[in-house]
Amino acid sequence: MRNVKVPPFPSTAPQLAQAGSSQMGWSWAGANTSGSVAGSGAAQRRGRGPHRGSPLNSWPLRAKLLLATLTLLAIMSATVGVVGYGVMSVYLTGQLDQQLEEASNRAIRFGMLYRGAPEADSRDLLNIPAQGAGTLNARIRDGEVRRAGLLSADGRRQDLPAADIAILTTLAVNAPPTDAPLSVGEYRLVADRDPEDGSSIVTGLPLAGKENTLASLTATTVIVSGAGLIATGLLGMVIIRRTLRPLEDLSAVATQVSELPLDKGEVALAVRIPPDAALPVTEVGRVGQAFNLMLDNVASALTVRQQSETNVRQFVADASHELRTPLTSIRGYSELLRLTEKLSPEGRLSLERVESESRRMTSLVEDLLLLAQLDEGHRPQESEVDLTQVVIESVSDAQVTAPAHAWRLELPEMPVTVRGDEGQLRQALINLLANAYRHTDPGTSVVTSLSQEPGGGAVVTVADNGRGIAPDFIDRIFSRFTRPDAARSGGTHGLGLSIAAAIVAAHGGRIGVRSRPGETEFTIRLPGPEPGLRPTILPDTS
Repeated sequence: MRNVKVPPFPSTAPQLAQAGSSQMGWSWAGANTSGSVAGSGAAQRRGRGPHRGSPLNSWPLRAKLLLATLTLLAIMSATVGVVGYGVMSVYLTGQLDQQLEEASNRAIRFGMLYRGAPEADSRDLLNIPAQGAGTLNARIRDGEVRRAGLLSADGRRQDLPAADIAILTTLAVNAPPTDAPLSVGEYRLVADRDPEDGSSIVTGLPLAGKENTLASLTATTVIVSGAGLIATGLLGMVIIRRTLRPLEDLSAVATQVSELPLDKGEVALAVRIPPDAALPVTEVGRVGQAFNLMLDNVASALTVRQQSETNVRQFVADASHELRTPLTSIRGYSELLRLTEKLSPEGRLSLERVESESRRMTSLVEDLLLLAQLDEGHRPQESEVDLTQVVIESVSDAQVTAPAHAWRLELPEMPVTVRGDEGQLRQALINLLANAYRHTDPGTSVVTSLSQEPGGGAVVTVADNGRGIAPDFIDRIFSRFTRPDAARSGGTHGLGLSIAAAIVAAHGGRIGVRSRPGETEFTIRLPGPEPGLRPTILPDTS
């Protein structure tokens, strides 16, 4: 990069002065501006941070529905399991109490049957017929345990340790059955009075059978519920996905519509929600039908808008053509009158004002005609353009027009060439330079840089250290007839930057701006040897 001292080139200075008089479209304002990019307001609004709330808010709808379904099923399975467990526990306890009552009655009848027999004292309660394995029996008389034991699985008598006997002695006679932990496991115990001798007969049955049954029930409930949840999740995922597929179609169509350039040009809204997703018999179908009706209304409005814009453009083009002839005549007759007639000083001053205003009006008409041609899609007359020479001459003209500003050039060592219309590219650069000196204070430094991109494209920047651009205006800075303050616009019509943007777009390039207090930079990016087929105006984010 080399710095170049700009020599004056008076040949094109009148062109710059004339363009600056009629094409300036914005003013430098806003002491508290911050870095921003033209055209990025909508993108910034779309880029707002996510809504802070429940994490479920960011989940897709199908995930929420599936989670809700599985949660309800899990709650229902847990409820059924708990209720089933409780009912089964009560049923098994009642069944065990019935068996315990029968075993206790057999023990009492056996003692009454053999009482008085010589071998009665040696008769063991565990030898009672029909008593099952694990049955516990004990006779307690006068607080002393006479007999105590239980039948093992092989039918043999098993004595109880002292700790278990101590527990048996604490049982209340004729009380409801109770559970007690013994050395051989949990037992259901009951103590009944022997009506003959007043002793108490303790009978017990193991709780292992009940506990095993409840454990099996719990395991079965958990396995069946888990399998049911998995099957419901898989099947529900398929059903929910198929049910919400119309919403996906609606989202796809909405995305396609959002990517269409609806703000300008002829737009054909050919996309619609498929008929199977817009059936009014379902809730989702009614949404799809309403969306299609909305698209029809929008398409109709866009057609009307396009027709109106076409009529306006045609009117502007026709009016510009028609105005060129009378304006030329006005300028010609004014010059002839000034050269051939002897006028008073006041008359000469008035005639000079007529010539000045006719020149300004002619410049405005030429600008409108150029915009109309660009809107109609007229391609520039392309040729090899020495962009380095264009930049040097344009900045030199600006230096002659605004000598109170500090002008500096930054150019590469090798010349930069692009394909395009030299006159249009020069006009776009002149407009940017005129904006720079018209809307900054004297003494402001304006730096114009030119560089070659690796792909063959060119980048031109015009930067200054002025006050910056108001942030509420920067988003519409390239719009036509846009002026932040008409009272301080210096008679401009707000076409300068819009013309520069239209020219750059017609060349397949991009124009952008970023600004903050003390630093404003306009950037033009032109493509390489193969210009794009769809020129765009995009913000410069470099």
